[in-house]
Amino acid sequence: AGFGVPTTFVAPYDQVSKESLQEISARFKVLSTGWFEIRRLPWSWLPNYAVKKTLQRYHWEAGGTRLLAHPGCHLSYHKDYGTMLDTIISSIQSRRLTVLVSHWWEYFRSNLPDEKFINVLHETAEYLASQKDIQVISFEDVANGKIALN
Repeated sequence: AGFGVPTTFVAPYDQVSKESLQEISARFKVLSTGWFEIRRLPWSWLPNYAVKKTLQRYHWEAGGTRLLAHPGCHLSYHKDYGTMLDTIISSIQSRRLTVLVSHWWEYFRSNLPDEKFINVLHETAEYLASQKDIQVISFEDVANGKIALN
């Protein structure tokens, strides 16, 4: 499609099998998902996972891949529009690196724009742009090691 080779895999529905984790780590530098289940991890990843859990880290590395766990889909029409931005701000303030998840199809359900939800997206973008101590980065920055995970 004219784009470069992807470096990041975003897990559909946050579900990844042990075999899939091994295949993903062989092909991608970054994996983004909601959580990592110990029973689905390759055996060789368990020591790094133990360190992650012991140090209470959200993000970690294993199998040559940077593994990002997001705090859930805060930008969603299923959430309360009135508290959505506050929840996002709280999530950002509690982590050094936060993956914000949003699904494009939620903004135009039944082919109609959800103006209130779109406004929350704009408020979120304005907040992020106005904060001097917040840097919006790409998965590519994470893949290239420009950002420390924790």
